[in-house]
Amino acid sequence: MTFWILLIILLGLLIFVILRPYLLKGILMSWRSGRFGPAIDEMSAFENRAIRKGQSQPWDIQIDQSIKTLSDGALEKLEALKTTSFLVIQDEKILYEKYWEPFTMNTVSNSFSVAKSIVVTLAGIAVKDKIISLEDPVAKYLPSFDSPPKDRITIRHLLQMSSGLKWTESEGSALSHNAEAYYGNDLQTMITGLEVRRAPGQVFRYASGNTQVLGMVLTKATGLTLSKYASIKLWSKIGAEQDAFWNLDRKGGMEKAFCCFYATPRDFGRIGQLYLNGGQWNGESILSPSFIEEALSPVLLPDIWLNRLNDVYGLHWWLAKHRGMDFFYARGIRGQYIICNKEHRLVIVRMGHKRNPVDHQLGHPPDLFDHINAALEIIISSSAIAP
Repeated sequence: MTFWILLIILLGLLIFVILRPYLLKGILMSWRSGRFGPAIDEMSAFENRAIRKGQSQPWDIQIDQSIKTLSDGALEKLEALKTTSFLVIQDEKILYEKYWEPFTMNTVSNSFSVAKSIVVTLAGIAVKDKIISLEDPVAKYLPSFDSPPKDRITIRHLLQMSSGLKWTESEGSALSHNAEAYYGNDLQTMITGLEVRRAPGQVFRYASGNTQVLGMVLTKATGLTLSKYASIKLWSKIGAEQDAFWNLDRKGGMEKAFCCFYATPRDFGRIGQLYLNGGQWNGESILSPSFIEEALSPVLLPDIWLNRLNDVYGLHWWLAKHRGMDFFYARGIRGQYIICNKEHRLVIVRMGHKRNPVDHQLGHPPDLFDHINAALEIIISSSAIAP
Protein backbone atom coordinates (compact mmCIF):
# COMPACT_ATOMS: atom_id res chain seq x y z
CA MET A 1 0.00 0.00 0.00
CA THR A 2 2.84 2.38 0.87
CA PHE A 3 4.39 1.75 -2.55
CA TRP A 4 1.21 2.74 -4.36
CA ILE A 5 0.74 5.85 -2.25
CA LEU A 6 4.29 6.95 -3.03
CA LEU A 7 3.78 6.19 -6.71
CA ILE A 8 0.60 8.27 -6.82
CA ILE A 9 2.38 11.16 -5.06
CA LEU A 10 5.30 10.99 -7.49
CA LEU A 11 2.98 10.86 -10.49
CA GLY A 12 1.06 13.82 -9.11
CA LEU A 13 4.27 15.80 -8.69
CA LEU A 14 5.35 14.87 -12.21
CA ILE A 15 2.06 16.07 -13.68
CA PHE A 16 2.31 19.25 -11.60
CA VAL A 17 5.81 19.99 -12.91
CA ILE A 18 4.74 19.25 -16.49
CA LEU A 19 1.89 21.73 -16.14
CA ARG A 20 4.24 24.29 -14.57
CA PRO A 21 7.64 23.60 -16.18
CA TYR A 22 9.35 26.56 -14.52
CA LEU A 23 9.08 24.65 -11.23
CA LEU A 24 11.62 22.11 -12.44
CA LYS A 25 14.28 24.80 -12.80
CA GLY A 26 13.49 26.12 -9.36
CA ILE A 27 13.62 22.66 -7.81
CA LEU A 28 16.93 21.82 -9.48
CA MET A 29 18.51 25.14 -8.53
CA SER A 30 17.38 24.75 -4.91
CA TRP A 31 18.68 21.18 -4.79
CA ARG A 32 22.09 22.14 -6.18
CA SER A 33 22.54 25.14 -3.90
CA GLY A 34 20.98 23.62 -0.81
CA ARG A 35 18.83 26.77 -0.44
CA PHE A 36 15.16 27.35 -1.08
CA GLY A 37 14.16 30.20 -3.36
CA PRO A 38 16.06 32.89 -5.27
CA ALA A 39 19.56 33.83 -4.12
CA ILE A 40 21.89 36.78 -4.64
CA ASP A 41 24.61 34.82 -6.42
CA GLU A 42 22.93 32.88 -9.22
CA MET A 43 23.52 35.17 -12.18
CA SER A 44 25.22 32.41 -14.17
CA ALA A 45 22.16 30.16 -13.82
CA PHE A 46 20.34 32.42 -16.29
CA GLU A 47 21.06 34.12 -19.57
CA ASN A 48 21.99 37.77 -19.11
CA ARG A 49 23.04 40.97 -20.86
CA ALA A 50 25.77 43.34 -19.80
CA ILE A 51 25.09 46.98 -18.99
CA ARG A 52 28.32 48.58 -20.10
CA LYS A 53 30.05 51.25 -18.07
CA GLY A 54 31.61 54.36 -19.55
CA GLN A 55 34.46 56.38 -18.08
CA SER A 56 34.85 55.15 -14.51
CA GLN A 57 34.71 57.69 -11.70
CA PRO A 58 35.98 56.11 -8.47
CA TRP A 59 34.45 57.28 -5.23
CA ASP A 60 36.43 59.58 -2.99
CA ILE A 61 37.43 57.45 0.01
CA GLN A 62 37.43 59.40 3.25
CA ILE A 63 37.30 56.74 5.94
CA ASP A 64 38.02 58.18 9.37
CA GLN A 65 40.89 56.09 10.72
CA SER A 66 39.70 56.72 14.25
CA ILE A 67 36.56 54.69 13.45
CA LYS A 68 37.79 51.10 13.53
CA THR A 69 34.40 49.48 13.24
CA LEU A 70 30.74 49.79 14.04
CA SER A 71 29.50 49.11 17.55
CA ASP A 72 29.17 45.46 18.53
CA GLY A 73 25.40 45.81 18.55
CA ALA A 74 25.26 47.20 15.02
CA LEU A 75 27.61 44.52 13.70
CA GLU A 76 25.61 41.78 15.39
CA LYS A 77 22.43 42.95 13.67
CA LEU A 78 24.17 43.10 10.30
CA GLU A 79 25.71 39.67 10.69
CA ALA A 80 22.51 38.06 12.00
CA LEU A 81 20.93 38.70 8.61
CA LYS A 82 24.03 37.52 6.70
CA THR A 83 25.09 40.91 5.40
CA THR A 84 27.63 40.76 2.58
CA SER A 85 28.44 44.48 2.31
CA PHE A 86 27.69 47.73 4.10
CA LEU A 87 28.62 51.19 2.80
CA VAL A 88 28.04 54.67 4.17
CA ILE A 89 28.48 57.52 1.66
CA GLN A 90 28.14 61.18 2.55
CA ASP A 91 28.82 64.17 0.33
CA GLU A 92 29.91 61.71 -2.40
CA LYS A 93 32.62 60.30 -0.13
CA ILE A 94 32.76 56.78 1.28
CA LEU A 95 32.99 57.14 5.07
CA TYR A 96 32.61 53.45 5.91
CA GLU A 97 32.89 50.25 3.87
CA LYS A 98 32.86 46.65 5.02
CA TYR A 99 32.56 43.31 3.22
CA TRP A 100 31.99 39.82 4.56
CA GLU A 101 33.82 36.95 2.86
CA PRO A 102 33.67 35.68 0.21
CA PHE A 103 32.14 38.95 -1.04
CA THR A 104 34.42 41.86 -1.96
CA MET A 105 34.08 45.33 -3.44
CA ASN A 106 34.22 43.71 -6.89
CA THR A 107 31.47 41.14 -6.33
CA VAL A 108 28.26 41.71 -8.25
CA SER A 109 25.06 40.72 -6.42
CA ASN A 110 21.45 40.36 -7.39
CA SER A 111 19.47 43.37 -6.25
CA PHE A 112 16.01 41.81 -6.67
CA SER A 113 13.39 44.59 -6.38
CA VAL A 114 16.02 47.32 -6.14
CA ALA A 115 15.86 46.88 -9.92
CA LYS A 116 12.42 48.50 -9.82
CA SER A 117 13.99 51.79 -8.71
CA ILE A 118 16.45 51.48 -11.59
CA VAL A 119 13.62 50.91 -14.06
CA VAL A 120 11.76 54.01 -12.86
CA THR A 121 15.01 55.92 -13.32
CA LEU A 122 15.12 54.75 -16.93
CA ALA A 123 11.47 55.78 -17.31
CA GLY A 124 12.33 59.22 -15.94
CA ILE A 125 15.12 59.56 -18.48
CA ALA A 126 12.72 58.60 -21.27
CA VAL A 127 10.24 61.22 -20.00
CA LYS A 128 12.95 63.88 -19.95
CA ASP A 129 13.90 62.97 -23.52
CA LYS A 130 10.20 63.13 -24.51
CA ILE A 131 10.20 59.50 -25.64
CA ILE A 132 7.27 58.68 -23.35
CA SER A 133 4.77 60.49 -21.14
CA LEU A 134 3.47 59.17 -17.84
CA GLU A 135 -0.05 59.70 -19.17
CA ASP A 136 0.54 57.46 -22.19
CA PRO A 137 -1.67 54.39 -22.28
CA VAL A 138 0.34 51.18 -22.18
CA ALA A 139 -1.60 50.13 -25.28
CA LYS A 140 0.30 52.75 -27.27
CA TYR A 141 3.35 50.49 -27.00
CA LEU A 142 1.98 47.01 -26.27
CA PRO A 143 -0.82 45.72 -28.53
CA SER A 144 -1.91 43.15 -25.93
CA PHE A 145 -3.24 46.07 -23.85
CA ASP A 146 -5.42 47.62 -26.56
CA SER A 147 -8.73 46.05 -25.46
CA PRO A 148 -10.91 47.02 -22.47
CA PRO A 149 -10.26 47.17 -19.59
CA LYS A 150 -6.48 47.00 -20.16
CA ASP A 151 -6.64 49.96 -22.54
CA ARG A 152 -7.23 52.25 -19.55
CA ILE A 153 -3.89 51.43 -17.91
CA THR A 154 -1.28 54.19 -18.21
CA ILE A 155 2.43 54.31 -17.52
CA ARG A 156 1.66 56.32 -14.38
CA HIS A 157 -0.54 53.49 -13.12
CA LEU A 158 2.36 51.06 -13.56
CA LEU A 159 4.69 53.33 -11.62
CA GLN A 160 2.15 53.85 -8.83
CA MET A 161 1.45 50.09 -8.54
CA SER A 162 -2.19 50.93 -9.27
CA SER A 163 -2.70 49.26 -12.66
CA GLY A 164 -5.23 46.79 -11.27
CA LEU A 165 -3.52 43.89 -13.03
CA LYS A 166 -4.06 40.50 -11.42
CA TRP A 167 -0.65 39.36 -10.20
CA THR A 168 0.20 37.05 -7.31
CA GLU A 169 3.05 38.68 -5.41
CA SER A 170 4.60 36.15 -3.04
CA GLU A 171 8.13 35.70 -1.77
CA GLY A 172 7.58 32.14 -0.61
CA SER A 173 5.05 30.51 -2.94
CA ALA A 174 6.29 28.39 -5.83
CA LEU A 175 2.92 28.97 -7.51
CA SER A 176 3.13 32.78 -7.57
CA HIS A 177 3.57 34.92 -10.64
CA ASN A 178 6.91 36.00 -9.15
CA ALA A 179 8.21 32.43 -9.12
CA GLU A 180 7.09 31.83 -12.70
CA ALA A 181 8.61 35.11 -13.87
CA TYR A 182 11.88 34.39 -12.06
CA TYR A 183 12.38 30.76 -13.11
CA GLY A 184 10.36 30.74 -16.34
CA ASN A 185 11.46 31.49 -19.87
CA ASP A 186 8.52 33.32 -21.50
CA LEU A 187 7.72 36.66 -19.93
CA GLN A 188 5.96 37.85 -23.07
CA THR A 189 3.29 35.16 -22.80
CA MET A 190 2.95 35.75 -19.06
CA ILE A 191 2.34 39.47 -19.45
CA THR A 192 0.03 39.05 -22.43
CA GLY A 193 -2.15 36.70 -20.40
CA LEU A 194 -2.56 38.98 -17.38
CA GLU A 195 -6.11 39.98 -16.50
CA VAL A 196 -7.37 43.17 -14.87
CA ARG A 197 -8.55 42.68 -11.31
CA ARG A 198 -9.75 46.19 -10.49
CA ALA A 199 -10.08 49.60 -12.14
CA PRO A 200 -6.71 51.32 -12.76
CA GLY A 201 -5.74 54.18 -10.49
CA GLN A 202 -8.04 53.21 -7.63
CA VAL A 203 -5.99 51.05 -5.26
CA PHE A 204 -2.29 50.61 -4.47
CA ARG A 205 -1.26 46.97 -4.72
CA TYR A 206 2.43 46.16 -4.97
CA ALA A 207 2.94 43.82 -7.92
CA SER A 208 6.16 43.05 -9.78
CA GLY A 209 4.19 42.61 -12.99
CA ASN A 210 3.80 46.39 -13.19
CA THR A 211 7.56 46.83 -13.48
CA GLN A 212 7.85 44.04 -16.02
CA VAL A 213 5.24 45.74 -18.21
CA LEU A 214 7.08 49.05 -17.77
CA GLY A 215 10.32 47.44 -18.94
CA MET A 216 8.55 46.15 -22.03
CA VAL A 217 7.12 49.62 -22.70
CA LEU A 218 10.58 51.17 -22.50
CA THR A 219 12.00 48.54 -24.85
CA LYS A 220 9.28 49.28 -27.41
CA ALA A 221 9.45 53.06 -27.01
CA THR A 222 13.24 53.31 -27.27
CA GLY A 223 13.83 50.54 -29.80
CA LEU A 224 16.59 49.22 -27.55
CA THR A 225 16.87 46.38 -25.09
CA LEU A 226 16.50 47.55 -21.51
CA SER A 227 20.17 46.75 -20.88
CA LYS A 228 21.36 48.76 -23.88
CA TYR A 229 19.20 51.72 -22.94
CA ALA A 230 20.46 51.54 -19.34
CA SER A 231 24.04 51.46 -20.56
CA ILE A 232 23.71 54.42 -22.93
CA LYS A 233 21.53 56.68 -20.78
CA LEU A 234 22.46 55.77 -17.20
CA TRP A 235 25.31 53.39 -16.38
CA SER A 236 27.84 55.03 -18.71
CA LYS A 237 26.88 58.47 -17.36
CA ILE A 238 27.25 57.99 -13.60
CA GLY A 239 30.86 56.84 -13.40
CA ALA A 240 30.17 53.14 -12.74
CA GLU A 241 33.39 51.28 -12.01
CA GLN A 242 32.18 47.95 -13.38
CA ASP A 243 29.72 46.62 -15.93
CA ALA A 244 26.38 45.52 -14.51
CA PHE A 245 24.28 42.58 -15.70
CA TRP A 246 20.58 41.94 -16.19
CA ASN A 247 19.17 38.43 -16.23
CA LEU A 248 16.93 37.44 -19.16
CA ASP A 249 14.03 35.03 -19.44
CA ARG A 250 15.89 33.09 -22.15
CA LYS A 251 18.73 33.47 -24.64
CA GLY A 252 18.10 36.56 -26.73
CA GLY A 253 14.99 37.24 -24.64
CA MET A 254 13.87 40.12 -22.46
CA GLU A 255 15.20 41.46 -19.20
CA LYS A 256 13.52 40.48 -15.96
CA ALA A 257 12.82 44.13 -15.27
CA PHE A 258 11.18 43.48 -11.90
CA CYS A 259 14.38 42.02 -10.47
CA CYS A 260 17.70 40.47 -11.33
CA PHE A 261 19.94 43.52 -11.89
CA TYR A 262 23.46 42.59 -10.76
CA ALA A 263 26.08 45.17 -9.80
CA THR A 264 28.65 45.98 -7.13
CA PRO A 265 27.64 47.79 -3.92
CA ARG A 266 29.70 50.85 -4.83
CA ASP A 267 27.94 51.14 -8.17
CA PHE A 268 24.49 50.66 -6.65
CA GLY A 269 25.30 53.66 -4.46
CA ARG A 270 25.49 55.82 -7.58
CA ILE A 271 21.78 55.40 -8.20
CA GLY A 272 20.99 56.98 -4.83
CA GLN A 273 23.61 59.67 -5.38
CA LEU A 274 22.03 60.62 -8.71
CA TYR A 275 18.76 61.39 -6.91
CA LEU A 276 20.55 63.34 -4.18
CA ASN A 277 22.24 65.34 -6.96
CA GLY A 278 18.84 66.37 -8.31
CA GLY A 279 19.35 64.25 -11.41
CA GLN A 280 22.75 65.80 -12.27
CA TRP A 281 26.05 64.02 -12.73
CA ASN A 282 29.23 65.90 -13.56
CA GLY A 283 27.15 68.83 -14.79
CA GLU A 284 25.03 66.70 -17.11
CA SER A 285 21.27 66.55 -16.55
CA ILE A 286 20.15 62.91 -16.54
CA LEU A 287 16.84 63.20 -14.66
CA SER A 288 14.65 66.26 -14.24
CA PRO A 289 14.16 67.59 -10.69
CA SER A 290 10.39 67.61 -11.24
CA PHE A 291 10.40 63.88 -12.03
CA ILE A 292 12.50 63.16 -8.93
CA GLU A 293 10.08 65.18 -6.80
CA GLU A 294 7.14 63.15 -8.09
CA ALA A 295 8.98 59.84 -7.76
CA LEU A 296 9.71 60.61 -4.11
CA SER A 297 6.18 61.74 -3.23
CA PRO A 298 3.70 59.25 -1.72
CA VAL A 299 1.01 57.85 -4.03
CA LEU A 300 -1.68 58.33 -1.34
CA LEU A 301 -3.98 55.67 -2.75
CA PRO A 302 -5.92 53.17 -0.60
CA ASP A 303 -3.67 50.28 0.41
CA ILE A 304 -5.21 46.96 1.49
CA TRP A 305 -2.11 45.98 3.48
CA LEU A 306 -1.69 49.23 5.40
CA ASN A 307 -5.46 49.72 5.71
CA ARG A 308 -4.95 53.41 4.99
CA LEU A 309 -3.79 55.69 2.19
CA ASN A 310 -0.34 54.57 1.16
CA ASP A 311 2.18 57.12 2.40
CA VAL A 312 5.27 54.88 2.15
CA TYR A 313 5.63 54.48 -1.62
CA GLY A 314 6.27 56.90 -4.44
CA LEU A 315 7.02 55.90 -8.02
CA HIS A 316 8.97 52.67 -7.46
CA TRP A 317 10.76 54.16 -4.44
CA TRP A 318 9.90 53.48 -0.78
CA LEU A 319 9.55 56.37 1.68
CA ALA A 320 10.27 56.23 5.42
CA LYS A 321 10.67 58.46 8.47
CA HIS A 322 13.14 57.72 11.25
CA ARG A 323 14.56 59.78 14.09
CA GLY A 324 12.90 62.90 12.74
CA MET A 325 14.39 62.46 9.27
CA ASP A 326 12.93 61.56 5.87
CA PHE A 327 14.46 58.73 3.87
CA PHE A 328 13.76 57.29 0.45
CA TYR A 329 15.02 53.87 -0.43
CA ALA A 330 15.05 50.92 -2.81
CA ARG A 331 14.75 47.41 -1.39
CA GLY A 332 14.98 43.77 -2.44
CA ILE A 333 13.61 40.58 -0.89
CA ARG A 334 16.97 39.39 0.44
CA GLY A 335 17.78 42.66 2.20
CA GLN A 336 19.20 44.69 -0.68
CA TYR A 337 18.98 48.39 0.13
CA ILE A 338 19.91 51.76 -1.32
CA ILE A 339 18.86 54.18 1.44
CA CYS A 340 19.08 57.96 0.98
CA ASN A 341 18.61 61.09 3.07
CA LYS A 342 18.64 64.51 1.40
CA GLU A 343 19.22 66.60 4.52
CA HIS A 344 22.56 64.96 5.30
CA ARG A 345 23.43 64.01 1.69
CA LEU A 346 23.61 60.40 2.79
CA VAL A 347 23.58 57.13 0.82
CA ILE A 348 23.60 53.76 2.59
CA VAL A 349 24.11 50.55 0.63
CA ARG A 350 23.45 47.20 2.27
CA MET A 351 23.63 43.87 0.41
CA GLY A 352 23.06 40.47 1.95
CA HIS A 353 21.20 37.18 2.09
CA LYS A 354 18.32 38.00 4.45
CA ARG A 355 16.00 40.70 5.73
CA ASN A 356 13.19 40.92 8.27
CA PRO A 357 9.60 40.36 7.13
CA VAL A 358 7.76 43.56 6.27
CA ASP A 359 5.81 45.06 9.16
CA HIS A 360 2.52 45.74 7.40
CA GLN A 361 1.55 48.40 9.92
CA LEU A 362 4.67 50.38 9.05
CA GLY A 363 5.10 49.26 5.47
CA HIS A 364 8.81 48.56 6.06
CA PRO A 365 11.04 45.69 7.20
CA PRO A 366 12.33 46.54 10.72
CA ASP A 367 15.94 45.93 9.72
CA LEU A 368 15.72 49.04 7.51
CA PHE A 369 15.96 51.12 10.68
CA ASP A 370 18.86 49.04 12.00
CA HIS A 371 20.82 49.86 8.85
CA ILE A 372 20.00 53.55 9.17
CA ASN A 373 21.04 53.52 12.82
CA ALA A 374 24.34 51.85 11.93
CA ALA A 375 25.07 54.52 9.33
CA LEU A 376 24.17 57.27 11.77
CA GLU A 377 26.75 55.85 14.17
CA ILE A 378 29.38 56.56 11.55
CA ILE A 379 28.36 60.08 10.67
CA ILE A 380 27.66 61.03 14.30
CA SER A 381 31.17 59.97 15.27
CA SER A 382 32.45 61.94 12.28
CA SER A 383 30.73 65.03 13.76
CA ALA A 384 28.54 65.30 10.67
CA ILE A 385 25.23 65.13 12.50
CA ALA A 386 24.00 65.70 16.01
CA PRO A 387 22.98 62.57 17.97
